[in-house]
Amino acid sequence: MSNDNDSWIRLHTGWSPREVGWALWQPGYVAHPWPRDELGPDFVFYICDDVGIGKDGRAVVAKATVTRMIPTTEVESPEDAYQRIADALFDDELTILPENWRANRYNGHKSAAPWPQLLTAWRADLEEVGPHTMPELSSFPRSGWLRTSRLTL
Repeated sequence: MSNDNDSWIRLHTGWSPREVGWALWQPGYVAHPWPRDELGPDFVFYICDDVGIGKDGRAVVAKATVTRMIPTTEVESPEDAYQRIADALFDDELTILPENWRANRYNGHKSAAPWPQLLTAWRADLEEVGPHTMPELSSFPRSGWLRTSRLTL
């Protein structure tokens, strides 16, 4: 059972920069668990990354506070998804080059799926923490989000 003291943790799989996150999925798919009501400016979550320590090599490594986001919207192609993220979340200090976007493993997998897809994306300020290991970090739900009451940072 979850409560207001729970923390959200997002699985990060090594992309750079960590300050930008996104998800793409087929219309009709309902991601669960997902911080549907919470995800927006000032939403705080934690980033879990592969760090090679602990039982399964994952740990919480950063606290993230959302500063900007793209609410769930339909996109027509991988290029459309990239352009929407670039227009809303990138600036002179933070960007992902188009060729790096295309080379991202997650984006490559999603590019092969039927389009249009739904996109949600966010940019966050990060504060490095930990690394903090927890047993539940070894297996994330398909959504990439984990909700837990065990994280007390």
